[in-house]
Amino acid sequence: MSDLSTTPTPTLFKQWRHQGDAAAGQAMAQRFSDWYYAITTCRLGDAHGRGPLQRACVRFQQGILSVTTPTELADWSHVLLMEEVKMAGGRIAGGDFPNQLTGGRSPTELLQQVAGRLEPGVVRLLTAAYDSEVPLEEVTALAETMGGYPFAVLHARLAAKRALRDHAGVAFTEVPDSPNLDLAPLPLYEAGRMPREAEETGFEKWMLTDMGLCKDIAEFGVFAQAMRAGALRAAVAKSSAAPAVKSASKGAELAAAGSEEAAAEAAPPGMAGVAIPLVITILIGLVGLLVLLAGGAYLFLLR
Repeated sequence: MSDLSTTPTPTLFKQWRHQGDAAAGQAMAQRFSDWYYAITTCRLGDAHGRGPLQRACVRFQQGILSVTTPTELADWSHVLLMEEVKMAGGRIAGGDFPNQLTGGRSPTELLQQVAGRLEPGVVRLLTAAYDSEVPLEEVTALAETMGGYPFAVLHARLAAKRALRDHAGVAFTEVPDSPNLDLAPLPLYEAGRMPREAEETGFEKWMLTDMGLCKDIAEFGVFAQAMRAGALRAAVAKSSAAPAVKSASKGAELAAAGSEEAAAEAAPPGMAGVAIPLVITILIGLVGLLVLLAGGAYLFLLR
């Protein structure tokens, strides 16, 4: 299937639908499974998102034959998943969700462990950016001397991934030498800060064209959820050189915690990582789809 990894999704669909290419169908199904996993992990968390993920994959399997053209595919499959996400209660406010990538360790504790490896300004910016209660204008002010919003947040996010990889042993696979500035909306999406649902939907459909982006979102998901729940607030308070002045908002408190500092840091040597820890594998045959069952539950495979 490796030779199909760069084949555009519409092409895979045509090869499966019109040419009976089972390998193309399997590659397409795996791509949608990984895409669904990234979205549900970001919106619902790893464990809470598993049920909606499974149900969406089953519905995908049951309904894909009704899709006749590749132009329908992204819209149809996204609507299907969003129905399951909404039935599960919609985007959560964050939380602490250990998983296999963290080795069963608390993402909150891991972030707090590496916070001292980050510039104080980076910690303050991440804390504010991932807290939806902090007004966006205050996040923008924090980012002003660090490259501007939202690019400074993207740099800060990458700095956090490097620190977690290098100093906490988190085996991320998507840690580039420098951030892709085309992905500036990424932290906004993870933090639930996109102003309109149409923008969030558009970003999620765009994710389907970039499996590296899906993997990045999936593997960082538990840390994004932890920051949304305030994992770094204690580190911000600790870095304050003087007693904090009571402020009108969380963002003002973060801004008062210390001086602004640059988020960028030198890229460390590369390290081997692991892929997204859990996916549902859906196999597409010549005439339809088959969801593998194991012990009465849908089979999750480590990749």
